[in-house]
Amino acid sequence: MLAARIKTIREDSELQVLAQLDQPTTNEPIITQYVAYTDFHNAQEKKQTASIFVFTPYMNLDTHQHPIVEYQTQLMFHFDPWQKSIHVSVLETLGAASKLAFFDYQNHGLATVALQALIGLARKNGFATIDGVVSSFDGHDDLLRISDVLQKVGFKVQTDPANPHVGEYSYGLSA
Repeated sequence: MLAARIKTIREDSELQVLAQLDQPTTNEPIITQYVAYTDFHNAQEKKQTASIFVFTPYMNLDTHQHPIVEYQTQLMFHFDPWQKSIHVSVLETLGAASKLAFFDYQNHGLATVALQALIGLARKNGFATIDGVVSSFDGHDDLLRISDVLQKVGFKVQTDPANPHVGEYSYGLSA
């Protein structure tokens, strides 16, 4: 199942595999089978948008063992090749369809996979910074959990005590 998905991605000239893991296990809810891939191309235009997708067969198969969705997590970003910067605009999941929840605090790890793939892609292509804004419409606890996911992979998160539901995050890459 995972091998077929990876083969399809590799055959698509618009996509490239960034990371993959195929270690079947019954240690739920930790995901040990996934592929992270992107539609990023370092074109020489002023502004670009690309995504990193994470697919796993875990909790994503129908009764006939066919995937329900093509990917569970999408990290959408804008990049500026002249400023060598990346701005994350969306980090979300299609978890409702595949019964997977997005955040790492539910121990699935897809957000971490997507963020680590973004950092690796940025390094490989000579970007200097990654930044974004995080907000929580559900409450302060969710902002803390989201911040924890970001900090686990090395992002710095700053919040404003006057507005505890919004934060900015950044990641500096050394040359």
